[in-house]
Amino acid sequence: MTLRDFTPADEPAVLALFADCDDWFQAATGHPSGPGDVQSLFYALPEGAAFEQKHLLVAQAQDMIGFVDLVVDHPAPGHADIRFFLVPKDLRRWGIGREMAKALSERFPDVTRVQVRLDDFKPGNEFLKAMGFVLNGQRAVLEIAPRSDGR
Repeated sequence: MTLRDFTPADEPAVLALFADCDDWFQAATGHPSGPGDVQSLFYALPEGAAFEQKHLLVAQAQDMIGFVDLVVDHPAPGHADIRFFLVPKDLRRWGIGREMAKALSERFPDVTRVQVRLDDFKPGNEFLKAMGFVLNGQRAVLEIAPRSDGR
């Protein structure tokens, strides 16, 4: 599995992934995904974040197997704010989310704190707990020890 930057050519596959992850969209937003959701990703930034901090990433094996929207160094240096982290329904519970998380930690080695906004999506919240996140009201937080080898 590789984790790479989203390109415009990925839009059809991301739209298909969004449709497949409608259970998350319903729980998180109260409505199904729509065609405008991909375009809105480019503009959705938390308050105080700069566009350069935003990363839209595609997890790929033979095909797209996941998608991550995150903002790095927000709200502080060394922090990451994951906006969402999607894996297709038929590939969930196969370890892909864990592999994506590992690839994220390798790509962003300076991140020592990760936060995710909680919603009513029980499988996602269970995944966060299994990954070591502490669920704290509206957020799940994972503290990561800095690496001594600089990686």
